[in-house]
Amino acid sequence: MVMVCKIAGFCCVLFASGYFAYGLSRTLEQRVYELRKLYSILLQLKSEIQYMNSTLPECFLKLSTNLAEPFLSWLKFLADGMQQTQEKSFCEIWQKGLEILEQGSALCEEDIIPLKELSDKLGAMDITSQLKAIDYVLLHIERNRNILETELTQKKKVAVTLSLFCGFMTLILLL
Repeated sequence: MVMVCKIAGFCCVLFASGYFAYGLSRTLEQRVYELRKLYSILLQLKSEIQYMNSTLPECFLKLSTNLAEPFLSWLKFLADGMQQTQEKSFCEIWQKGLEILEQGSALCEEDIIPLKELSDKLGAMDITSQLKAIDYVLLHIERNRNILETELTQKKKVAVTLSLFCGFMTLILLL
């Protein structure tokens, strides 16, 4: 009976360490996916502003129609915040929206920083300046995505190796 309990404990420890490794690598993959999606959203925003001459609330509502979380709630918040008649500035609404996006997504601070720079450029300048600001953010997002994709396999290997190593070390300590 004692041997069966030890074997079950060993299996649980190995399963937990493997699951932890899977969770870490899944988070890294999710970040790459969300960076791609954010890039696509900003390209669509750029085309809405440039070719359709839509206002920002209209752009955000139109963009949110085909999206899933976390981008759906982010764009809905921006559109709703801009359509309300409160005395909030676009900068305040944008900053609060970015906080919502950062909390609900796998994006990290270095992915959000270029978006924060858009707060004073969107809606306040002429169309050319807005488009150039969006292009600047697109360059940063693309650079972050390329860096992450080149390091992704290495980071996943490190995560798996370290978590399984910790699992085996725990097993040795339990013996």
